[in-house]
Amino acid sequence: METVEDVRPRAAERPALPPLRVVALLLALVCAVIGVVGLATADRGIERHSAVVAGVPLEVARPARTTGRLPGVVVAHGLAASRQLMRGFADTLARRGYAVELVDLAGHGASTDRLPDAGDGPAADARLDRDLDVAVGHLRAMPWVDAARIGLLGHSMGAAAVLRYAAVHPAIRATVSISQGPTWAGPAVRPRNLLLLAGGLEFTGFRDGALGALRAAYPQARTGVTYGDPRAGTARRAVIVPDVEHVSVLFSPRTHREVATWFDGSLGGSSAGAPHEAAVRPVWRAGSAMLLHLAAVLSFGAIAAAVLRRPPAPDRERRRAPLPLVLGVPVGAVLTAVPVMAVVPRGLLPLAVAAPVGGFFGVIGVLLLATALLAGRTDVTHDGDGRSWTATAAATVVLVALTVVSFAVPAQLGWAHAVPVGVRAWALLPITACAAAFFGGIEALCRGYDRRGAIMIHAWIAGGALAGLGVAVLVGAASSFVLLVAPLLAGLLIWQGVQAAALRAVRAPAWLTAVVGGVLLAWPIAVTMPIA
Repeated sequence: METVEDVRPRAAERPALPPLRVVALLLALVCAVIGVVGLATADRGIERHSAVVAGVPLEVARPARTTGRLPGVVVAHGLAASRQLMRGFADTLARRGYAVELVDLAGHGASTDRLPDAGDGPAADARLDRDLDVAVGHLRAMPWVDAARIGLLGHSMGAAAVLRYAAVHPAIRATVSISQGPTWAGPAVRPRNLLLLAGGLEFTGFRDGALGALRAAYPQARTGVTYGDPRAGTARRAVIVPDVEHVSVLFSPRTHREVATWFDGSLGGSSAGAPHEAAVRPVWRAGSAMLLHLAAVLSFGAIAAAVLRRPPAPDRERRRAPLPLVLGVPVGAVLTAVPVMAVVPRGLLPLAVAAPVGGFFGVIGVLLLATALLAGRTDVTHDGDGRSWTATAAATVVLVALTVVSFAVPAQLGWAHAVPVGVRAWALLPITACAAAFFGGIEALCRGYDRRGAIMIHAWIAGGALAGLGVAVLVGAASSFVLLVAPLLAGLLIWQGVQAAALRAVRAPAWLTAVVGGVLLAWPIAVTMPIA
């Protein structure tokens, strides 16, 4: 008996998610849950109060449900940082019975005031001294703080500031200086009870600065040994914290144990009777935020595929630039951008370091785009075949918003001020334009190559740009501070590389990738570089 094959059209089946994407989504979910729980519990046992006093944003943390008068510590951050980066010290010390005041110094974080001379020079020193004076006065005036037991802690620029302040204010009972840099040239007997810390992986000047400040009082002193008497105010100690650099030294358990022990011996925090936790958890808050960042990276591909939907394959093969051109032109672009970086006026934007760094990426991007056009790649803005401009524009808004939120919210809660204030809001626009040009140039040269080839080209250009920043510092075209923020830039370039690969997988337009990446790179630069 003859059978007739059923040829009726079947409903279109939704394609299954690739196994790798499923794994990424599951990992993203795990990271997000752990990150949210971590941030939600980071303040357990701590009360926080925020205020703006004489234009200085302040945040005070103290043990919850405490009684009696507590010793106090004012904590000052470094250049291009904020009080968020120093919250780990507030967590550690508040749980040991201290009232801890975090300060956003001029030009940083929530402060809309300018920092003179980008933090270098007498005018900047005077402004930082004034901000510390406001913070110390505010902490002393609180009824539950023992005004006779006040200490200071600072990192990098903030370390130099607290050293200077404590040297002329003998009422400060103890000072902790982390990575203050050059050798301390103040009096040997001031500040009182001084602890000096530096990371073992920091530049030599930071390690020498800690030892030099110790030997100003005790010429034959060695690191890791305590000299003097804390009761007389003559105690000195220098410690080189192993296996950490300029930023990670702030999150080392060794750093936090040294700090807590020093203030306990000088101010008597743990004897104040306030409830506290014995465990030191310096990475709890920042680590939770980093897990949320990782969740955003891992889930971006699935979200991009959902809002863009992969269009049909194009009828024609995409042309690609010759490989020697793709590999050689970025080198020339980086070498061209280095001298341009040197001549970009520092006052072009009211943000220290941001103008030359933004200009550096912008010049590279313009040269890459020009190369692609001259090589006959005139279609660099049209590779989203089959999509309407309306749908693509809507998807762009969604992905830009997602990128901003996935960086800004965890950062603000965990490790960096991430809300543009004052002049930062408009300075964000030109920096975004420069960053978008950079990523647009990369996409123009990647077009026509397969997935693996495009990833390698992207990595080549991004890595070359980072190397170019190092060259700019070596030849004096850029501030050495650029090297300290290089890990942040590297992390952002890797994050954007993952996003770009995901967008190429769904054949997103090159301009969409450029805009999303431009916002991701520009946002941290605009909100962290000090207003100068």
